[in-house]
Formats: sequence, C-alpha cells, structure tokens
Amino acid sequence: MIYSIPKPKNDIAVVIVSWCVKEVVFGRNPQRTHHLLGYINEESAGRVSSAIQCFDQDKMIIKTSSGRVYQLYGEPSTHEDALYVWSNWKDDNDAYDELDVTYQYFIEKS
Repeated sequence: MIYSIPKPKNDIAVVIVSWCVKEVVFGRNPQRTHHLLGYINEESAGRVSSAIQCFDQDKMIIKTSSGRVYQLYGEPSTHEDALYVWSNWKDDNDAYDELDVTYQYFIEKS
C-alpha cells in the first residue's frame, strides 16, 4: 500500500537502510532533483523522499525539501519495497529521465 507521511514535527533523523539516490525530472519542474529511496525498519516500509536539499557527508545525513532528516545507515543497496514505492511515486509525479546518483552520496571509507 502507498500512503503519504505527515510533515515532520522535529529535526530527529529517521534511520534509513538499503538506500540509494535517484535523479529525475518530474511534473512541470524543468530542474533535475535527487530523491532518497530506502527502507525504514521501524515502520517496516519503503520510503521515497521529497527532493534532497542538503547532505552532510561526514555524518551521512540528508535533509529534504519537506524538512525531513534522514540518517543513512550501512552501504547503499536497494530494497524491494522501496523500489515499489519509487515506481508508484514516478507514475504519480510524471517523473522521467531517471539516473542513479548514489555514488555522489557514498564514498567507501578505507
């Protein structure tokens, strides 16, 4: 089931696993935007974020245009439920020209 999530009430980060980042053009917006996809263990649900506004690479934290804050956990990957939500989000928002830009958000630490 696809459902919308309420606006955030605070700046507490939501931990997201099995995450990746996609870039698209959607709707009437000519600019490309980045969106976080992943799985929220606490909710047992996939998630697609609004457009990413800023990224703290040292802390692995993303803040989105909705004001939500995500803590990236673990290495990037994909989760079946997140991909399902992403597919529906793209259809609902007329998104196209998808690119995987996860590499811009993850650098392996040696």
